[in-house]
Amino acid sequence: MRIVLVGGGVIGLSIAREFHKLGYETVILDKNKLGKGASWVAGGMLAPQSEGLKPGIFLDFCLESRNMYEKFAREIEIDTGMDVGYWKSGIFCPAFSIEEKEKLLSNLETYKNIGLSGKWIDRSDLENIYPSLGEDIIGGVLYPDDAQVDNRLLMEALTHYCNINNIKYYENTKVDSILTENGRFKAVKSGDLYVDGDICIICAGAWSGELADIPVFPIKGEMAAVDVKREDIDKVFFSSKAYLIPRKDYSRLVIGATEEKVGFKDGNTVKGTLQLLDGLLKTFPHMINRNLQELWFGYRPATPDLEPIIGESNIKGLYYATGHHRNGILLAPITAKVIVDLIHKNKKSKYLEAFSYERFNQ
Repeated sequence: MRIVLVGGGVIGLSIAREFHKLGYETVILDKNKLGKGASWVAGGMLAPQSEGLKPGIFLDFCLESRNMYEKFAREIEIDTGMDVGYWKSGIFCPAFSIEEKEKLLSNLETYKNIGLSGKWIDRSDLENIYPSLGEDIIGGVLYPDDAQVDNRLLMEALTHYCNINNIKYYENTKVDSILTENGRFKAVKSGDLYVDGDICIICAGAWSGELADIPVFPIKGEMAAVDVKREDIDKVFFSSKAYLIPRKDYSRLVIGATEEKVGFKDGNTVKGTLQLLDGLLKTFPHMINRNLQELWFGYRPATPDLEPIIGESNIKGLYYATGHHRNGILLAPITAKVIVDLIHKNKKSKYLEAFSYERFNQ
């Protein structure tokens, strides 16, 4: 059986790896270089609690994937001999006002009531840890089970997995259309290239809505990176001003991320860059003289309810694994498991009904 994956980001490559381990022939097509699309320009946070997700099926989905991540990361490292920068650093959510404190404490109480960990830390205790702290920070909530992975190292490792296992892929190959015959998937077309298969999975991120009749659209985000020192920050800081992600080796501090509904408008803007740097300086003003390493941008694949579309389409043999919005990196392990279990075992997870495309047709 041949599996055709349209999209070679973290979702597509994670699914391809699982199918390869089961002995399936897998072919990947990507409009960019493999692994160098939206997943390359992400932040890598594994942050369902820090994001403030409400109790329900989507939070369950995110927590299950977060709990899978250490094993997921270690297995990829064993398979490839490459570090992916997984770090259970914990994520701290600072409050810049009384209103933010009340909201954070409300979230904390909600999570404690369903058995999740977290704690409030006063400013006085924070001042003993960090050399400088924005004057408006009054404290914050630490979620020790939230974590991060270096998304660029992860993408390099997953791409290397494809290379060392001879998984076939086409780079810089934009799929023009999905071909069907008698209500069943037949092939994908890119220019004069036709790739046929038994199964096709659309995991093309923000571009998925151009290939199928599903409501997936881009939300642009701008990001930056600066030099960082080990004594500056020892965990991710996630706030209303910005999120600050120190990499495990302290080679850089990633700053994100703006959100704009501007379609696929490219480029970093003055406005976006100022917003990111202002968020950094409102959190750690002493970093004003640090060198700026890089500016970049990307497109989150959003849906109307900001939850993913996963599972079967109305065309036999055509499946979706897209629309993960801010959580594509986080949700790669669980999405791969749900899709592979469905196709390989006909095992229907509870998540398939929750994240079916059909919810938008009701």
